[in-house]
Amino acid sequence: MSGTQIQVLAALPDRQWPAWRPSLERAFAKAGLAVNLARKLAPEDVDYILYTPNGWLTDFAPYTNAKAVLSLWAGVERIIGNTSLTQPLTRMVDPGLKEGMRDYVVG
Repeated sequence: MSGTQIQVLAALPDRQWPAWRPSLERAFAKAGLAVNLARKLAPEDVDYILYTPNGWLTDFAPYTNAKAVLSLWAGVERIIGNTSLTQPLTRMVDPGLKEGMRDYVVG
């Protein structure tokens, strides 16, 4: 692990935070990453933003040092037109999402 912690802003709804936090912390630890996963950080300190469309963050302009916005949803329709988003955007992709979407469309 690096001596410097990665500052990750978890811009998730209050009701989702208790479910996501332990899994995210385990995943970061498993990857050997030293991460400060927080709900509130000074915008200038944020390295990465975890985003969901139903979360509280809509203005990305203050986060000028953020390296990327990591969407925890597969869809990006709600964020892609946001003019304050100047950081690179990634979206969640995993086999379970693909299977779930296939079942939804076919079912």
